[in-house]
Amino acid sequence: MRILKLLDKYYCIANESFAYEELEKRISDVLHLQRGSFAEFYSKRIFRAFFQYARDLKKEYLTYYPQEYESFEDYLYKKELLDWEHMEILDLGEGQTLLKLNINLTSYNADNLIQYEENGIDVLNQALKEIGL
Repeated sequence: MRILKLLDKYYCIANESFAYEELEKRISDVLHLQRGSFAEFYSKRIFRAFFQYARDLKKEYLTYYPQEYESFEDYLYKKELLDWEHMEILDLGEGQTLLKLNINLTSYNADNLIQYEENGIDVLNQALKEIGL
């Protein structure tokens, strides 16, 4: 699971079985946060801001658009306006999906965390790697 930025938009490559609830359950244990602490609250709030309004693009494609587009890649190219070079960067594997993260819809201003913090995405990706979803 990893977050990346393409054309000023944020995406997350995740397993098709990804459920945010499972991520939130694991945050405290894997990151060794004390239950009920400010660190636990703040960490969960950051991740919630990223995933709260996420759209599972593969699920949307399979549910609504399989007749309109030849493939998921064609859907990403024509509907989501990702160019072919970006799809090569994504390199989605079997059993993976692409989440479009709408972090600018949250009132928490999570986009500031990664726009103005030089290693913001790297820190989040390291945490996601440790959580192991």
